[in-house]
Amino acid sequence: MSVSLLALARYTLKGPYQAAAVVGLLAVLAVFIPPMAGNSMFGVVVASLCMLLSCSLVGLVILTHGSISGLKAIAVSMLGITLVAWALIDAPELGFWTGVVQWLPIILLAQALRSTRSLPLTLLAGTALGAIAIAMQYLFWGSIQSEMINQAMLRMGDVGQQEQELVQRNLQVLQLFVLAMVAMVYLYIMLILMVARWMQASLAGSNGFREEFYGLALGKSASLVALLIVGLSVWLEQPWLVSLAFLAVIAFMFQGIAIVHSRFGARRQARLLLGVFYMLLLVFPQVVALTSLTGVIDNWLVFRNKSVKPDNENEL
Repeated sequence: MSVSLLALARYTLKGPYQAAAVVGLLAVLAVFIPPMAGNSMFGVVVASLCMLLSCSLVGLVILTHGSISGLKAIAVSMLGITLVAWALIDAPELGFWTGVVQWLPIILLAQALRSTRSLPLTLLAGTALGAIAIAMQYLFWGSIQSEMINQAMLRMGDVGQQEQELVQRNLQVLQLFVLAMVAMVYLYIMLILMVARWMQASLAGSNGFREEFYGLALGKSASLVALLIVGLSVWLEQPWLVSLAFLAVIAFMFQGIAIVHSRFGARRQARLLLGVFYMLLLVFPQVVALTSLTGVIDNWLVFRNKSVKPDNENEL
């Protein structure tokens, strides 16, 4: 799997036309596979993987060749999505919104990683963008939560007394989704950047990404801000503060994951242990919170022996 992925990445870096063709094709497939597959779970999963790979390749192009090359690939991709969307569903604006909503953060953060050569600073820059997105969400679209709840109530229609509890649970899940929406986007984008950085290091035959990730630390100042935000969100129970708290939890979750990898990476059963850890992380929110808390505390107690620097400074 990794060999095929790296082969595709190597082909993408051959030139602007190859990059535009691969990125554009994957993006078009991601948009149109779900309706063609009847919006089945399989179609959604395949489409998500196509978009993840498309965005990761954009990040790889920017990390390796700079923003101009990445913008060329994106421009051609946007044009392809626009033409296909215009022809099939009469929605030419889809290409523009795909570029703005999905690729703009990747361009900014991939360029930040290329310029700063620092994974922690890039993660913090992502949280800053996320905080801006949350501010816009509640300043300009403050009624989005109530509108989504009203739409859900209309779709559910009248329900019996015995189903009231189920309705309330569904509404709670919907409210939680709105509060965590920006944090989930942040998680998605940072995963994309890390896949792009892994591909870049692998193509260069380097362990640079592994060492950068194993030594990931966001710092004491960021930890204090995160603790303050989480504390205020629990105390004041304001939706925008809760959204910021979710964002902070995800950011420090990455540092917690880095600690787990650095502790388990050298063991003989590393793959099994990491597999169990990720399963728990996906299933139990408590594990996410504990991992994030571990990342926060690590900035004082230092659970790893030392922070490892990249072995090749010219890689980025």
